[in-house]
Amino acid sequence: MKQKIGMITIGQSPRDDIAPVMSRIIGPGIEITQKGALDGLSDTEINGLAPAANDVALCTRLADGRQVVVAKEKILSLVQAKIDDVNQASVDLIVLLCTGHFPRFESRCLLVDAQKIVDKCLEALVDDRYTLGIVVPLAEQMEPALQSLSHLTSKISVASASPYGPLEALQTAAAKLYQNQVDLVVLHCMGFSSDHRQVMRDVTQKPVLVANSIVARTLAELLTR
Repeated sequence: MKQKIGMITIGQSPRDDIAPVMSRIIGPGIEITQKGALDGLSDTEINGLAPAANDVALCTRLADGRQVVVAKEKILSLVQAKIDDVNQASVDLIVLLCTGHFPRFESRCLLVDAQKIVDKCLEALVDDRYTLGIVVPLAEQMEPALQSLSHLTSKISVASASPYGPLEALQTAAAKLYQNQVDLVVLHCMGFSSDHRQVMRDVTQKPVLVANSIVARTLAELLTR
């Protein structure tokens, strides 16, 4: 019998930019069920989820490839509803395809927190000997990312570039991190890919971690028979 994974995006499903990549890392024989917090919503309804002042902004993708920015506070119930739906499909585990900080969601099966996996990986690699480079999608996410990981090292350089935008923006971010002499870079959004990793490595000449790869390798361990 095939093992089943539920993948929940804060945007719209299917995430054809993420799920196939993660599936290849996880390995064969795995059935994936995808749901999105914004599935079935009109553009008007999605616009109503945009961040207001003091809201936490999250960047995600719609099914047609468009980038959208939503307020974390406004999508929590939508995410929980999709987790409830996927639990009905008798999956072995669920992974939330976002590296944002979230409150605890309820789930009958194991719910994998992508953000915690990525940050715990960094905790194993980084200390005050090293300068950590962080890339997040939105400029307004830079300071929260800095604060979130400041316990690892006092030497952090943060840049912003959306995984759903032009590669030139990522090259600019990479140039900033190169100038700041980082020792390691993390592309801290599940939307970043191996192509983005290559751009970053080409410029910085340093090791680069991609969030969805780290999470997928953890899932592979959980599902190995």
